[in-house]
Amino acid sequence: YLLILSGLWVTLLLTISSFALGTILGMVFCADGRTEIGEGTLQWPVTDKERNSTKGWNRFQAGQICRIKVRKMLDECAKGRNNHFWCVTELLEKSTSCPQLEAVWAEYIKPVVIEDEMLGSLTLNRDFRLFEGTISWADSEVSLFLDIDPKNKSTWTRARNAAKKLLADRETWDKSMREFAARKFTSLANDWQAGDEEHQNDTPITEESFARRISLSELTITAGGSFTAYFDDDDLFWGHAVEICGTLKKGVTRADIVG
Repeated sequence: YLLILSGLWVTLLLTISSFALGTILGMVFCADGRTEIGEGTLQWPVTDKERNSTKGWNRFQAGQICRIKVRKMLDECAKGRNNHFWCVTELLEKSTSCPQLEAVWAEYIKPVVIEDEMLGSLTLNRDFRLFEGTISWADSEVSLFLDIDPKNKSTWTRARNAAKKLLADRETWDKSMREFAARKFTSLANDWQAGDEEHQNDTPITEESFARRISLSELTITAGGSFTAYFDDDDLFWGHAVEICGTLKKGVTRADIVG
């Protein structure tokens, strides 16, 4: 990585880390006490061997407040990311106290639950930028996720409205998604069946039987009205999921086999 500036000593608060990356919620600069509250990113070089060790994925933990030496990333290297992109050069104290950052973490982990008359209880998951809940769909309980910006409450409202619009006509959407997947994948499902010694002599799968057999398990909806639905495949594809995507305006637009 290309780095500039001399090393800066900072106290920082981490929320999640992955693949030599860490997301920070705030920083206090030890030299002058300057405080920056807001999301930023840490990055540090690791070898393939170190990636799953305490030098890689496991170097920092959620809620950790530590004292660290960093360098600022060059603008051209941080382009397209955020304005607070730092590179770790040395971990000075793995755990320390900092009242300002402790208050930030306490606020971050405070539960946020919305009660909606149609969608039920929705719980905010800040790490994954989602509201999570369950809904009734075709006589089954289905996981519902609203893809939102935790800091922008207008996205909360728009995602809820999009979900309620879809659910108000769930029978039509359910039929549309099943039929779209059946048209695309029935032939493939028969190929898989022919390759399965246990089921190769079963009755051929039709579009109608394909559509009946798959069942919705998970639905994600964005504030912009896009949705992604995951259907259990009833072993048509040996346990893979059928992913169906679309928008409220355009309807179903794409289907894939995933997992």
